[in-house]
Amino acid sequence: MCNLLYKCGIKVKKISVISDDVEEISEEIKDASNKYTYVITSGGIGPTHDDVTYKGLAKAFNDKLHYHPKLVDIIKNYFGINDALSPVYKIAQIPQKASLKFGLNTNTSKPNIYPYVVLENVYVFPGSPVFLEKSFQSLYEELLSTNQRFVKEEVFINVREDLFANALSTVVQEFPNVSFGSYPVSNCRYFKAFVTIESDNENDTKKAKQRFYELNPANIFVNFDRTPHIECIIKYNNFLQNCLRRSIYEQSVEKIRQFYQNPERVLILIDGSIESSIIIHLAHICKTQLHFNNKLQGVYFKKKEMPDDIDEFIKEMIDKYDLIVHTVETATDNKIIQSHLRPTLLIGKAEESDETRINSNYNSMDNLDQLQINNPLRNWTKKDVWTFASSLYLTYKLAV
Repeated sequence: MCNLLYKCGIKVKKISVISDDVEEISEEIKDASNKYTYVITSGGIGPTHDDVTYKGLAKAFNDKLHYHPKLVDIIKNYFGINDALSPVYKIAQIPQKASLKFGLNTNTSKPNIYPYVVLENVYVFPGSPVFLEKSFQSLYEELLSTNQRFVKEEVFINVREDLFANALSTVVQEFPNVSFGSYPVSNCRYFKAFVTIESDNENDTKKAKQRFYELNPANIFVNFDRTPHIECIIKYNNFLQNCLRRSIYEQSVEKIRQFYQNPERVLILIDGSIESSIIIHLAHICKTQLHFNNKLQGVYFKKKEMPDDIDEFIKEMIDKYDLIVHTVETATDNKIIQSHLRPTLLIGKAEESDETRINSNYNSMDNLDQLQINNPLRNWTKKDVWTFASSLYLTYKLAV
């Protein structure tokens, strides 16, 4: 819901999580209805004893409940329940002043089978995601979708927050219609913090950003790129124009491109290291060059000593590079390897042999002989690794 509202430029001012208490629901709805343009509720409209949202809604507007004939008709004809004593009929009992909105199904262009309920500026939806998402999509497209959009800029800074806090406080006061956020980061080679600058007006956002730059030394800012995967060939070629060991990088790309003549037989070792991120990025470049439709495939050998947030990192890589990642959790959990007809496993480690790399980290794994292990970074130095990664701002979890 928040993602859709953000896309159409609507500011979410408050999110409340409240108990199944009629009085509490009533007070929260009444207060929110008076303060905000739209109030959206989710949950508490089912057939059980704790579904009391409609009671709270009725109380908030001094109304009474009744069985809405259209909802009763839906229960009879859609759910096929004719017993009036069935608990299901509770979902047809809504405030008398409320109305039903069916909205259009985006796939069929026909009205949805089940409606959402509206009373003044309050919109009531079920809590179950399968029903909520369909119903809310209708409200979003019919009522809330506008041409207004948020304009957001990110500024990356390579000093601690306290060194730019005064400048940030000044620009916050000078631009009251602009929202600012400051976020320190740890274990990042590229920057120590980033600031978000956001408004519903492009000119305001740009002016606020420029003013923030003026209030700080120019050398603290980093021209960081969150999307190295987009226009990757152009960015890669720009990198090659300015590097001293161009042939090293070109040889690795060519080697990987040869493997991807049969993309269905190639796996990439994913372990959170910067070298692993480099292999993924180089494979993405090759995929873009070769124009094949197969998704890049990776394998993650899950171990207890890995960082707790490694799963989040892998999800980020999946989203960025459109990967399929196969997780191997036990020594015998090798179905993915067995199903790939002796696949090639691409690993990344500078200045180290394939065998040392794989055996030192995954020696508990069975059937390694079913893999053709290849290290396209074998001739890279550590300096080569960081020159490439830093120039393209590749993300990683472990600097191993």
